[in-house]
Amino acid sequence: MPDAVPDAVPDAGPTPATPHETHREHHLLALLGSLLAGVLGSVQGRMNGELSRRTGEPVEAAVWSFGSGLLVLTVVVLTVPAVRAGLGAVVAAVRSGRLRWWQGIGGLAGGLYVAVQSYAVPLVGVALFTVAVVAGQVGNALVVDRFGIGPGGPTPVAPGRVAAAGLAVVGVALSVSGRLDGSGLVLLPVLLALAAGAGAAAQAGVNGRVNHVSRHVLSTTWLNFTMGTAMLGVVAAGRWAAGGLHPSVPHDVPWWAWLGGLCGIAFIGTAAWAVRHLGVLLFSLAVVTGQLTAAVVLDLLDPATRPDVGVPVLAGVGVTLVAAVLAARYARPSRA
Repeated sequence: MPDAVPDAVPDAGPTPATPHETHREHHLLALLGSLLAGVLGSVQGRMNGELSRRTGEPVEAAVWSFGSGLLVLTVVVLTVPAVRAGLGAVVAAVRSGRLRWWQGIGGLAGGLYVAVQSYAVPLVGVALFTVAVVAGQVGNALVVDRFGIGPGGPTPVAPGRVAAAGLAVVGVALSVSGRLDGSGLVLLPVLLALAAGAGAAAQAGVNGRVNHVSRHVLSTTWLNFTMGTAMLGVVAAGRWAAGGLHPSVPHDVPWWAWLGGLCGIAFIGTAAWAVRHLGVLLFSLAVVTGQLTAAVVLDLLDPATRPDVGVPVLAGVGVTLVAAVLAARYARPSRA
């Protein structure tokens, strides 16, 4: 009697990824997305700076950047039910106390960032503006992670993190050293950029929490653009009432200068998702790497700012990148 032929074992298909492998994939994807967001942040700065230079009014450029982005996102909200559902989840979370009201107004910091960006970039260039923003981001990211403002919970302030933040400040000092003229015209935009960077770190933290509730990056992004546009609208209305704002549409603006709002959508949407997987500090450092690299390239390509990219700026960029690498060693990514 012939031996019985064993039943064929059915193909079970590909082995599903383990939770650890899935976490690593999300972590890598978030890092790559954050690098790209940094590049887009510098590109947006070039766009908004050019628009500000052509119009002669930073507030007008900032209102356009946020307002155009809000218009695009509002069309998405009206046509995509999942985005509306995400906004409803955020409202319900605020009413129930799962989210604090102040965690939903991170867009105000975004409005401040774009306003400062539109003002500072024509004066100091993309590279110096970015280095100053980096110092503010890295420094405040320590605070944001320490107090658990982001979705990853509290992260201890290790000595290496403090040293990295200090190096970032040294990078700013080096970048500015060759351009101080005693008039304050360079120092003021740099100080404002530091404040804008600090606000960006706080914004990333609260946006991570909001996105954890909304489960849709475009819901979180729409909320940010709404808050930012409202804040900038109030500022613009105040300047107009005081006679300091004369809205106009110049005809010599290059087409690409009008696209800052689209870059802002990509930046905020990526940040809202990535910070959950990286934590605020590591997210900020990945963004920094993309920002600094793109900022120097953009300034070198622009004849108007090319002379500003001298040894002090390049030294400041180098020191700040070293600070980013050092701080990355102490960044504990979230497993949320």
